[in-house]
Amino acid sequence: MKSEQRILIVDDFDDRRLQLRKLLEKRNCTVVEASNCEDALELLIQLDIHLILTETELPTMSGLFLLQKVKNQHPATEVILLTNNSSSFNLLQALRLGAYDFIVRPIDTGEILDKALERVFTHIGLRSENSQLMQTLERQNSDLQHALKLLKAINESMEQVAAATDVLDVFKILLTSAVKTISARRGFIALLDQRSGQLKLKAGSGINPALCRRYADGIPEGLTTELFRRGQSQLVREKLPPQLFDLARNTELSDLLAGPGLLLAPLRFLKREVGVLVLSGHREGYEFTEHELHFLIQIAHHACLVLEKTGEIHQLKKKIRKAPAKET
Repeated sequence: MKSEQRILIVDDFDDRRLQLRKLLEKRNCTVVEASNCEDALELLIQLDIHLILTETELPTMSGLFLLQKVKNQHPATEVILLTNNSSSFNLLQALRLGAYDFIVRPIDTGEILDKALERVFTHIGLRSENSQLMQTLERQNSDLQHALKLLKAINESMEQVAAATDVLDVFKILLTSAVKTISARRGFIALLDQRSGQLKLKAGSGINPALCRRYADGIPEGLTTELFRRGQSQLVREKLPPQLFDLARNTELSDLLAGPGLLLAPLRFLKREVGVLVLSGHREGYEFTEHELHFLIQIAHHACLVLEKTGEIHQLKKKIRKAPAKET
Protein backbone atom coordinates (compact mmCIF):
# COMPACT_ATOMS: atom_id res chain seq x y z
CA MET A 1 0.00 0.00 0.00
CA LYS A 2 1.09 3.59 -0.62
CA SER A 3 1.53 5.94 2.32
CA GLU A 4 -0.86 8.47 0.79
CA GLN A 5 -3.75 5.99 0.95
CA ARG A 6 -5.80 7.29 3.87
CA ILE A 7 -8.31 4.97 5.52
CA LEU A 8 -10.97 5.93 8.05
CA ILE A 9 -12.00 3.29 10.58
CA VAL A 10 -15.47 3.81 12.07
CA ASP A 11 -16.27 1.59 15.08
CA ASP A 12 -17.51 2.32 18.59
CA PHE A 13 -15.35 -0.49 20.11
CA ASP A 14 -11.85 0.67 20.95
CA ASP A 15 -10.28 -2.81 20.82
CA ARG A 16 -11.65 -3.55 17.34
CA ARG A 17 -10.38 -0.20 16.05
CA LEU A 18 -6.96 -0.91 17.54
CA GLN A 19 -6.80 -4.38 15.97
CA LEU A 20 -7.77 -2.98 12.57
CA ARG A 21 -5.33 -0.08 12.85
CA LYS A 22 -2.42 -2.49 13.50
CA LEU A 23 -3.32 -4.58 10.47
CA LEU A 24 -3.56 -1.50 8.25
CA GLU A 25 -0.40 0.21 9.47
CA LYS A 26 1.59 -2.93 8.63
CA ARG A 27 0.56 -2.20 5.05
CA ASN A 28 1.75 1.45 5.18
CA CYS A 29 -1.75 2.91 5.20
CA THR A 30 -2.46 6.22 6.87
CA VAL A 31 -5.20 5.54 9.41
CA VAL A 32 -7.67 7.86 11.13
CA GLU A 33 -10.45 6.79 13.49
CA ALA A 34 -13.98 7.71 14.50
CA SER A 35 -16.31 6.06 17.00
CA ASN A 36 -19.57 7.23 15.42
CA CYS A 37 -21.13 8.54 12.21
CA GLU A 38 -21.10 12.18 13.27
CA ASP A 39 -17.34 12.21 13.90
CA ALA A 40 -16.73 10.28 10.69
CA LEU A 41 -18.63 12.82 8.59
CA GLU A 42 -16.70 15.67 10.23
CA LEU A 43 -13.38 13.97 9.37
CA LEU A 44 -14.51 13.59 5.76
CA ILE A 45 -14.89 17.36 5.56
CA GLN A 46 -11.44 17.96 7.03
CA LEU A 47 -9.41 15.21 5.32
CA ASP A 48 -9.07 13.54 1.94
CA ILE A 49 -10.29 10.02 2.77
CA HIS A 50 -9.85 7.31 0.14
CA LEU A 51 -11.55 4.42 1.96
CA ILE A 52 -13.87 3.95 4.92
CA LEU A 53 -14.02 0.72 6.91
CA THR A 54 -17.16 0.95 9.00
CA GLU A 55 -19.17 -1.32 11.23
CA THR A 56 -22.80 -1.74 10.26
CA GLU A 57 -23.96 -1.48 13.88
CA LEU A 58 -23.03 1.90 15.38
CA PRO A 59 -24.51 4.10 18.12
CA THR A 60 -27.14 6.71 17.06
CA MET A 61 -26.80 6.02 13.32
CA SER A 62 -25.91 2.81 11.46
CA GLY A 63 -23.07 2.08 9.09
CA LEU A 64 -25.62 1.86 6.28
CA PHE A 65 -26.75 5.40 7.09
CA LEU A 66 -23.11 6.54 7.00
CA LEU A 67 -22.64 4.75 3.67
CA GLN A 68 -25.61 6.61 2.20
CA LYS A 69 -24.34 9.97 3.49
CA VAL A 70 -20.82 9.33 2.16
CA LYS A 71 -22.03 8.38 -1.32
CA ASN A 72 -24.21 11.48 -1.49
CA GLN A 73 -21.59 13.92 -0.22
CA HIS A 74 -18.24 12.26 -1.12
CA PRO A 75 -18.92 9.89 -4.03
CA ALA A 76 -15.22 9.29 -4.74
CA THR A 77 -14.68 7.80 -1.26
CA GLU A 78 -15.11 4.02 -1.22
CA VAL A 79 -16.80 2.21 1.66
CA ILE A 80 -16.32 -1.35 2.92
CA LEU A 81 -18.78 -2.53 5.56
CA LEU A 82 -17.69 -4.77 8.44
CA THR A 83 -20.33 -6.84 10.18
CA ASN A 84 -21.19 -9.92 12.20
CA ASN A 85 -24.48 -10.23 10.32
CA SER A 86 -24.03 -11.64 6.80
CA SER A 87 -27.71 -11.79 5.86
CA SER A 88 -28.52 -11.38 2.17
CA PHE A 89 -30.81 -8.46 3.05
CA ASN A 90 -27.96 -6.45 4.58
CA LEU A 91 -25.67 -7.36 1.71
CA LEU A 92 -28.16 -6.25 -0.96
CA GLN A 93 -28.90 -3.04 0.92
CA ALA A 94 -25.21 -2.22 1.18
CA LEU A 95 -24.56 -2.85 -2.51
CA ARG A 96 -27.59 -0.82 -3.57
CA LEU A 97 -26.35 2.10 -1.48
CA GLY A 98 -22.96 1.95 -3.18
CA ALA A 99 -20.74 -0.11 -0.84
CA TYR A 100 -17.62 -1.41 -2.56
CA ASP A 101 -17.40 -4.56 -0.46
CA PHE A 102 -18.78 -6.37 2.59
CA ILE A 103 -16.51 -8.20 5.08
CA VAL A 104 -17.87 -10.59 7.71
CA ARG A 105 -16.04 -10.74 11.03
CA PRO A 106 -13.87 -12.09 12.56
CA ILE A 107 -10.84 -10.52 10.88
CA ASP A 108 -8.05 -12.54 12.46
CA THR A 109 -5.19 -13.08 10.02
CA GLY A 110 -6.06 -10.12 7.82
CA GLU A 111 -5.96 -12.23 4.64
CA ILE A 112 -9.54 -11.35 3.67
CA LEU A 113 -8.86 -7.71 4.50
CA ASP A 114 -5.70 -7.75 2.36
CA LYS A 115 -7.57 -9.03 -0.68
CA ALA A 116 -10.36 -6.49 -0.18
CA LEU A 117 -7.85 -3.62 0.12
CA GLU A 118 -5.97 -4.78 -2.97
CA ARG A 119 -9.20 -4.82 -4.97
CA VAL A 120 -10.47 -1.47 -3.75
CA PHE A 121 -7.20 0.41 -4.24
CA THR A 122 -6.75 -1.13 -7.69
CA HIS A 123 -10.25 0.14 -8.46
CA ILE A 124 -9.43 3.61 -7.07
CA GLY A 125 -6.19 3.69 -9.11
CA LEU A 126 -7.94 2.72 -12.34
CA ARG A 127 -10.67 5.26 -11.70
CA SER A 128 -8.03 7.95 -11.16
CA GLU A 129 -6.23 6.95 -14.38
CA ASN A 130 -9.52 7.03 -16.28
CA SER A 131 -10.31 10.45 -14.85
CA GLN A 132 -6.88 11.76 -15.89
CA LEU A 133 -7.31 10.24 -19.34
CA MET A 134 -10.72 11.90 -19.72
CA GLN A 135 -9.25 15.23 -18.64
CA THR A 136 -6.46 14.81 -21.19
CA LEU A 137 -8.94 13.97 -23.94
CA GLU A 138 -11.15 16.91 -22.98
CA ARG A 139 -8.14 19.23 -22.99
CA GLN A 140 -6.99 17.91 -26.37
CA ASN A 141 -10.50 18.28 -27.76
CA SER A 142 -10.66 21.81 -26.39
CA ASP A 143 -7.28 22.59 -28.00
CA LEU A 144 -8.50 21.17 -31.31
CA GLN A 145 -11.70 23.22 -31.17
CA HIS A 146 -9.64 26.31 -30.35
CA ALA A 147 -7.26 25.63 -33.25
CA LEU A 148 -10.22 25.24 -35.62
CA LYS A 149 -11.64 28.53 -34.33
CA LEU A 150 -8.33 30.28 -35.06
CA LEU A 151 -8.15 28.72 -38.51
CA LYS A 152 -11.70 29.83 -39.27
CA ALA A 153 -10.83 33.36 -38.12
CA ILE A 154 -7.85 33.45 -40.50
CA ASN A 155 -10.01 32.30 -43.42
CA GLU A 156 -12.67 34.92 -42.64
CA SER A 157 -10.00 37.62 -42.40
CA MET A 158 -8.61 36.64 -45.79
CA GLU A 159 -12.07 36.94 -47.33
CA GLN A 160 -12.37 40.47 -45.94
CA VAL A 161 -8.84 41.35 -47.03
CA ALA A 162 -9.59 40.25 -50.60
CA ALA A 163 -12.26 42.93 -50.83
CA ALA A 164 -10.05 45.71 -49.37
CA THR A 165 -8.18 48.09 -51.67
CA ASP A 166 -6.09 50.11 -49.20
CA VAL A 167 -3.10 48.78 -47.23
CA LEU A 168 -4.15 50.51 -44.03
CA ASP A 169 -7.64 49.05 -44.37
CA VAL A 170 -6.06 45.60 -44.68
CA PHE A 171 -4.01 46.18 -41.54
CA LYS A 172 -7.10 47.27 -39.63
CA ILE A 173 -9.01 44.16 -40.78
CA LEU A 174 -6.21 41.80 -39.76
CA LEU A 175 -5.62 43.55 -36.44
CA THR A 176 -9.33 43.62 -35.57
CA SER A 177 -9.62 39.92 -36.37
CA ALA A 178 -6.60 39.06 -34.22
CA VAL A 179 -7.74 41.10 -31.22
CA LYS A 180 -11.30 39.75 -31.38
CA THR A 181 -10.32 36.11 -31.90
CA ILE A 182 -7.76 36.03 -29.11
CA SER A 183 -9.81 38.34 -26.86
CA ALA A 184 -6.83 40.64 -26.31
CA ARG A 185 -7.32 44.01 -24.67
CA ARG A 186 -4.97 45.91 -26.99
CA GLY A 187 -3.18 45.43 -30.27
CA PHE A 188 -1.22 47.39 -32.84
CA ILE A 189 0.72 47.09 -36.08
CA ALA A 190 3.87 49.17 -36.49
CA LEU A 191 6.05 49.46 -39.60
CA LEU A 192 9.65 50.59 -39.97
CA ASP A 193 10.04 53.95 -41.67
CA GLN A 194 13.08 53.58 -43.94
CA ARG A 195 13.97 57.26 -43.88
CA SER A 196 13.88 57.91 -40.13
CA GLY A 197 14.63 54.34 -39.04
CA GLN A 198 11.73 54.55 -36.57
CA LEU A 199 8.86 52.20 -35.97
CA LYS A 200 5.60 54.00 -36.69
CA LEU A 201 2.17 52.84 -35.62
CA LYS A 202 -0.09 52.10 -38.58
CA ALA A 203 -3.15 50.54 -36.90
CA GLY A 204 -4.28 50.22 -33.30
CA SER A 205 -7.08 48.48 -31.39
CA GLY A 206 -8.06 49.24 -27.81
CA ILE A 207 -5.69 52.23 -27.89
CA ASN A 208 -6.85 55.82 -27.55
CA PRO A 209 -7.09 57.38 -31.07
CA ALA A 210 -5.08 60.39 -29.91
CA LEU A 211 -2.29 58.06 -28.83
CA CYS A 212 -2.49 56.23 -32.15
CA ARG A 213 -1.92 59.54 -33.94
CA ARG A 214 0.98 60.39 -31.61
CA TYR A 215 2.74 57.06 -32.14
CA ALA A 216 2.11 57.25 -35.88
CA ASP A 217 5.00 59.74 -35.83
CA GLY A 218 7.25 57.19 -34.13
CA ILE A 219 7.40 54.75 -31.24
CA PRO A 220 10.17 55.74 -28.77
CA GLU A 221 12.96 53.36 -27.87
CA GLY A 222 11.69 50.66 -25.49
CA LEU A 223 10.37 47.14 -25.37
CA THR A 224 8.66 47.19 -28.77
CA THR A 225 11.68 48.55 -30.64
CA GLU A 226 14.03 46.09 -28.92
CA LEU A 227 11.84 43.08 -29.73
CA PHE A 228 11.57 44.35 -33.31
CA ARG A 229 15.38 44.38 -33.63
CA ARG A 230 15.57 40.82 -32.30
CA GLY A 231 13.31 39.74 -35.14
CA GLN A 232 11.76 36.87 -33.20
CA SER A 233 8.22 36.03 -32.20
CA GLN A 234 7.48 36.50 -28.49
CA LEU A 235 5.05 34.79 -26.12
CA VAL A 236 4.55 36.05 -22.56
CA ARG A 237 1.81 34.08 -20.83
CA GLU A 238 1.38 36.29 -17.76
CA LYS A 239 3.39 39.23 -16.40
CA LEU A 240 6.42 40.55 -18.26
CA PRO A 241 9.60 38.92 -16.91
CA PRO A 242 12.10 41.37 -15.38
CA GLN A 243 14.42 41.30 -18.42
CA LEU A 244 11.58 42.49 -20.64
CA PHE A 245 9.88 44.77 -18.12
CA ASP A 246 13.13 46.71 -17.66
CA LEU A 247 13.19 47.44 -21.41
CA ALA A 248 9.75 49.04 -21.44
CA ARG A 249 9.10 52.71 -20.85
CA ASN A 250 6.34 53.73 -18.47
CA THR A 251 4.55 55.52 -21.30
CA GLU A 252 4.81 52.43 -23.48
CA LEU A 253 3.26 50.26 -20.75
CA SER A 254 0.42 52.70 -20.17
CA ASP A 255 -0.24 53.83 -23.75
CA LEU A 256 0.36 50.81 -25.99
CA LEU A 257 0.49 47.66 -23.86
CA ALA A 258 -1.97 46.04 -21.47
CA GLY A 259 -1.34 43.24 -19.01
CA PRO A 260 -1.17 40.46 -18.37
CA GLY A 261 0.36 38.65 -21.32
CA LEU A 262 2.01 39.64 -24.58
CA LEU A 263 2.16 38.23 -28.11
CA LEU A 264 4.46 39.61 -30.79
CA ALA A 265 5.01 38.49 -34.37
CA PRO A 266 7.58 40.14 -36.66
CA LEU A 267 6.55 41.37 -40.10
CA ARG A 268 9.07 40.23 -42.73
CA PHE A 269 9.19 41.55 -46.29
CA LEU A 270 11.84 40.36 -48.77
CA LYS A 271 13.63 38.58 -45.89
CA ARG A 272 13.89 41.77 -43.84
CA GLU A 273 12.07 42.80 -40.65
CA VAL A 274 9.81 45.68 -41.62
CA GLY A 275 7.50 45.84 -38.61
CA VAL A 276 5.71 44.08 -35.77
CA LEU A 277 2.23 42.90 -34.87
CA VAL A 278 1.63 43.08 -31.10
CA LEU A 279 -1.28 41.93 -28.92
CA SER A 280 -1.42 42.31 -25.15
CA GLY A 281 -3.73 41.76 -22.18
CA HIS A 282 -5.53 38.41 -22.12
CA ARG A 283 -8.93 37.94 -20.53
CA GLU A 284 -9.28 36.98 -16.87
CA GLY A 285 -8.80 33.30 -16.05
CA TYR A 286 -6.99 32.66 -19.33
CA GLU A 287 -3.46 32.96 -20.67
CA PHE A 288 -1.88 33.26 -24.10
CA THR A 289 -0.63 29.95 -25.56
CA GLU A 290 1.41 28.64 -28.46
CA HIS A 291 -1.83 28.32 -30.42
CA GLU A 292 -2.44 32.07 -30.21
CA LEU A 293 1.17 32.82 -31.09
CA HIS A 294 1.01 30.59 -34.17
CA PHE A 295 -2.25 32.29 -35.15
CA LEU A 296 -0.65 35.73 -34.81
CA ILE A 297 2.34 34.62 -36.90
CA GLN A 298 -0.10 33.55 -39.64
CA ILE A 299 -1.86 36.91 -39.48
CA ALA A 300 1.53 38.66 -39.70
CA HIS A 301 2.43 36.50 -42.70
CA HIS A 302 -0.75 37.54 -44.51
CA ALA A 303 -0.04 41.17 -43.69
CA CYS A 304 3.35 40.80 -45.36
CA LEU A 305 1.75 39.19 -48.42
CA VAL A 306 -0.39 42.30 -48.69
CA LEU A 307 2.73 44.48 -48.49
CA GLU A 308 4.37 42.38 -51.19
CA LYS A 309 1.29 42.55 -53.43
CA THR A 310 1.03 46.30 -52.91
CA GLY A 311 4.71 46.70 -53.78
CA GLU A 312 4.30 44.72 -56.99
CA ILE A 313 1.28 46.81 -58.01
CA HIS A 314 3.23 49.99 -57.26
CA GLN A 315 6.15 48.84 -59.43
CA LEU A 316 3.77 47.83 -62.22
CA LYS A 317 2.17 51.29 -62.16
CA LYS A 318 5.60 52.92 -62.36
CA LYS A 319 6.48 50.81 -65.39
CA ILE A 320 3.19 51.71 -67.06
CA ARG A 321 3.80 55.40 -66.46
CA LYS A 322 7.33 55.18 -67.84
CA ALA A 323 6.41 53.09 -70.91
CA PRO A 324 6.21 55.09 -74.21
CA ALA A 325 2.76 55.52 -75.63
CA LYS A 326 1.97 53.36 -78.65
CA GLU A 327 1.32 55.06 -81.96
CA THR A 328 -2.19 54.70 -83.31
